[in-house]
Amino acid sequence: MKSVGQSVNEDVCTGALLAVVAIVALSYIRTLEVGTVLEMGPGYFPFGLAVALLGMGLILILKGVLIGGVPVQHFHLRPLFFILISFAAFGALLERAGMVVAVLAQVGLAALASRETTLLQTAVTAVGCAAASSVLFVWVLQIPVSVWP
Repeated sequence: MKSVGQSVNEDVCTGALLAVVAIVALSYIRTLEVGTVLEMGPGYFPFGLAVALLGMGLILILKGVLIGGVPVQHFHLRPLFFILISFAAFGALLERAGMVVAVLAQVGLAALASRETTLLQTAVTAVGCAAASSVLFVWVLQIPVSVWP
């Protein structure tokens, strides 16, 4: 069996991150009614998603400990910062500015996480994601969120 120091690899760190996110999500949705398959409550989908995320995290941790993987050399703070900021911007802008502006801001900020992403790639991805999100969530699923400010 490997020592704990040898077991810290990318799979273990990724699994731990997924597990932490799932546990935080479960703590936020604990007051929502889950319901049943036939009568889904507002917590049904978030609960299922959080449980699936927790399961994937635990599997990755187990895989990383038992099989091993690429050791963690160092943490890259730039991607971590911009990805987290992009999610915060989406959450802050969704109700105030609408789905399109929130998605455009999120994709634009997330693109700053990579030095390899071009402005054209970012623009095409942002417009595509904003259009797809608006169609899927607002018109198909009829989630009550404004598309524009």
